[in-house]
Order: sequence, then C-alpha cells, then structure tokens
Amino acid sequence: MSLLKISSAVLLATSMSWGLAQAQPACAPSPVYAGPPMRSAPDAVWQKDFRRSIDGELPAGLQASLGNALDKMLQHVPAASVAVAIPGEGTWSATRGLARKEPPQPVAPEQPFQVASTAKTLTAAVVLQLVEERKLALGDTIDRWFPDAPNAGLITIEQLLRHTSGIVSFNALPTFGTAYRTPAEIIALGTAQKPQFCPGTNWSYTNTGYAMLGVIVEKVEGAPLADALAKRLIRPLSLTHTVMRRPGVELPVATGHAAGRPVDAPDQYATPYAAGALASTGGDLVRFWHALLAGRVLPEASVHRMFTAMPAMLGPYAGSNSFYGMGVQLYDVPDGPGLMLGHSGGIEGFTSVVAYVPADDVYIAVSFNEKSVPAEAGLWALLRALRAYRVLN
Repeated sequence: MSLLKISSAVLLATSMSWGLAQAQPACAPSPVYAGPPMRSAPDAVWQKDFRRSIDGELPAGLQASLGNALDKMLQHVPAASVAVAIPGEGTWSATRGLARKEPPQPVAPEQPFQVASTAKTLTAAVVLQLVEERKLALGDTIDRWFPDAPNAGLITIEQLLRHTSGIVSFNALPTFGTAYRTPAEIIALGTAQKPQFCPGTNWSYTNTGYAMLGVIVEKVEGAPLADALAKRLIRPLSLTHTVMRRPGVELPVATGHAAGRPVDAPDQYATPYAAGALASTGGDLVRFWHALLAGRVLPEASVHRMFTAMPAMLGPYAGSNSFYGMGVQLYDVPDGPGLMLGHSGGIEGFTSVVAYVPADDVYIAVSFNEKSVPAEAGLWALLRALRAYRVLN
C-alpha cells in the first residue's frame, strides 16, 4: 500500500470506528475489550539511546539531498515546513514555498503551519505529567468534571487518551459547521450524541475526548490550556515557533489551501482546542519528539506506556498499518518506512506528520499547507533521500 493511500485512510479514521454493535447493552465498570486488534511498540525500540543530542548541522551533502527532495515536494504543494534530525549528528530544517498562492506571498523562514492532531501528543504529555505529579490518575472517572456526559461515571482519563471512551467526535457531526466554537460547545456537541459503545470495549477516534482532556488540564492547573502548554512544554523545550490558536488573535501562520485555493478560516483553526489547534514548524515538532523519547518530558516508563495496548486504527478488514496509544501512533509500513513512532494530523488546508524511524535512527517532521497532499508522502520522500545518501556515503 502506498504512503499516500495510508495517509488518506488514517485521516478517514478520525470519523469512523470498527465493529460497533447496533444495540448497546448496559455498560459495566469492568469492560471487556472487543475492538480492533492491539499491538505495542517492540521492546527493541527502547534499546535505542534516545538521550543523544540532535544539536548541530547535518553534513552539507545530506542537506543538499534533503533540499532536493523538498524542492520536488513543492511541485505539488504551495509550501512546506520540514525537519530531519539524526541523534549524534545534527538537524536540518527548512521552510520553503508560498505561504499563500493568491496573491502570491512567499513563506517566511520558520513560519508556523497548522499541525492539527499532532497537538494531541502535547496534550497527552501534559496530562501524563499531572499523573506523575499525582494531581490526576489514569483511572479517574470524568464525572468530576463532566457529570452530565454519558457514562461519565465509567469513562476514565486513560480512555480519553486512548480513544476508547465511546464518545462521538464533534467534527464527525453534520451540524458541526465551520464557525468557531468554544471548548464547551464542541464538548456539548459530542456528549449530546448516543455513545458509540460502552467505555473500554472498543476504539474510535474522538476529538471530543481530547477537548475534554484540555478542560481537565485547565481545571487542575487553574490556567488556560495555552498557558499550561507554554509553561510545561513550549518554554522549557524552546519551541519558539509553536503556539496554540485562539479566536480573534492574528498569528503569522501560513495560509491553508484546498486543491490549490487558499482557505481563509483562522478562527476555525482555534476550534479543535486541545485536539488540534496548535501551529508549529517541522523543527519544533522534531525537537519536541526528541525530548519526549529522551525522557525529558516524562519518565521513560511513562513514555513506554504511551505505546502499549494500541488498537489498530482501521480494523482488520482495511489492512491496518497504524495503531493508537495514549496520544501517539505506531505505524508499520513494510514496503515503505517500516516501523515509526509519531502522530499525523489533518485540518482544513493543512496536513502534517512527525515520526521517529527506529531502523534509520532519524526524526522527520513534515507540514504542508495543502489539504489534498498527505504529509506522510513528504516524510517518505525525505527518508528515501536519507537512505540513498547513506548508500553512497
């Protein structure tokens, strides 16, 4: 299966579930999981020394090869923000192309792109930091914060993180629309629907669950989610080009495109909130993921747990190649990159992906400001360029 087809299928998974029963029995506090098959990141992955630095610059020849691959991508998208980091060697990053096609406006160096659901890993990391600090527990039920949500006394924080709550995703509803909606409104949209299944018995991607996690963080921290992200992740890790969108706040973010036409919806990008309102660059995404796997964000045991008991995102009948954990994805593409740890994202006008590829010991991030071209195709192009360079050198 091509990476292009894989990406399209993964994005479709945000509004679908697998094997859901038509009639739902009374839910039990000790659920029996009957959803898509699960897997975990192999033990061999954790034998890597993730603490090695990615500071410095990659060799000039490799930078040229990667730059050539980027130039070919720009034949298909207005602009791209990309980064490649090799532990012990250094990092290369570039932002090239048109921030807007009509009228033509060149992208600025380090200009942020909307990175959509890749934000979920940052949300999950903050939640898990609060768990480590014993301000939350993975087994806490959500009735403390959302007493009126269906099955609130059964749904746990861990189930929200893993998309096993059964709550409907707000963006899958025909009434969702394109106008800005507050976190309370998008949560109300999702929780007003009949649950898809009993908590813990199945898997279905739900942005509503991550919006709920954002509210929980705000309640525990006593501060807006954007401030909590800044205090806990963005400033400590020097993610200088990463910011959470807020309605009515102008930011120098590249313009999204759909089939080559600009999409003007800045406040719409604020709606996903903790589920995907982040603007960032390839360089910042790589920097965050390196810090996460290196144990600088969470203890190593907590990071490893994020990649356990991961249901297949598309179910057995679709030839699944992506599995979901706690705010992270495990990809397995034998005829392409192979095994990858990361997260993909897609929102009106943008696609993005960030991943660590164990076989090549490399981090790659790609963001496009064109909805019709999957960022995973860009990742694969950069990885092929790296592999070809290594064969020759």
